Amino acid sequence: MPKALNRVYLKFIRPVDPGLFISKYAAKATVCCLAALGVGLALPIHGPALFWWMVGALCSVMFRTGSTFGRRKMYGLVLLGMVCVAVPVAGVAGGAGYWGLILVFILAFACFFLGGLGVSASILGIGCLVVSLISFFDPAPVAPALMRSAWIAGGGLLSFFVNFYLWPFDPERVLLKSARLAVEDMGTFLDGLCARVKNPRVTDEALDYLSAEAIASIRRYRTFMESFNIDPLKGSAASGGAGLFYFGMIRLYESLVGVFGHIGFGDGREDFYDLKEAFYSGAWDIGKAFDAFADMKAGTYSRPDFNDLFAAVEQIQDTLVEMKGYRQGQDSQGQFMAAWGAVSELKNVVQGLKDMMSLAENRFRLKGTVNGP
Repeated sequence: MPKALNRVYLKFIRPVDPGLFISKYAAKATVCCLAALGVGLALPIHGPALFWWMVGALCSVMFRTGSTFGRRKMYGLVLLGMVCVAVPVAGVAGGAGYWGLILVFILAFACFFLGGLGVSASILGIGCLVVSLISFFDPAPVAPALMRSAWIAGGGLLSFFVNFYLWPFDPERVLLKSARLAVEDMGTFLDGLCARVKNPRVTDEALDYLSAEAIASIRRYRTFMESFNIDPLKGSAASGGAGLFYFGMIRLYESLVGVFGHIGFGDGREDFYDLKEAFYSGAWDIGKAFDAFADMKAGTYSRPDFNDLFAAVEQIQDTLVEMKGYRQGQDSQGQFMAAWGAVSELKNVVQGLKDMMSLAENRFRLKGTVNGP
């Protein structure tokens, strides 16, 4: 049975949810609602009161937003406050006939207006609109409408307590794990490119597969951001953000693809042997930096000395210039240009890796210790 489950996980779950990140996230939401339901039945709360009790519990887990753990708690309380105010108003307005439609218009306008202010504001607006419409189409006098707020607050705060205190789930931890997987897959792609330098029998199809795995991991990071209702474009030059780190990984991946486009330089040419050896050695050292980031422990990783990595790439460039292949025949000039393109893109990989690590340290509050490449 475990082998069968492992096969199912590898084939169907891991490509979408490695580490069961989103599965745990969904399971926690379910537990929060079940806890609220259990307490509600034990009090006991029945009928419409239990319905509004569970509406409050669902508000705490369905309409979550915020890029950090602290902001998610803040936005959760803000949403509960908005709903507790809007629900009794909507319930009373629902019995006012056509005049109540004015409230619906105001809520709908506010919801779609907030959508232009960002992801967090949009999620809060949609949550308030949905719950308010439920109350609007179930009109009630003032006293019962106010009781709805009490039941919503009770169920919502209980679910909030389970969500953020009994079983806290920090989205930054999930995003960091996803980022490490993406960097690990990009490092594997670079390892494949290293092997291709010395072994022409490494096929483009094999490298295409590694490239596809890397870009799938980067897409998964963005998917996780969106599943947590974090704006992928959000970030600042000063603090770094989810979006800046995402684009940092994109730039790094594009540099690796650039190396892939020129990796066949000097195939079958004895005069390129020393250059290919130097390229292999430099790329291998860069690959160790990918592994160091992916293998971090407790937010600490071995940050490479980028001065040494840049110096190694410049030495490869000097070796290439000394070959003077650009002065020889057309074939040698073509090989020289391909080699120059590969070395230039390798330098971009080093720069992209440096930028990505700097953004990661700001985004996830990491600590990089310089111990060499």
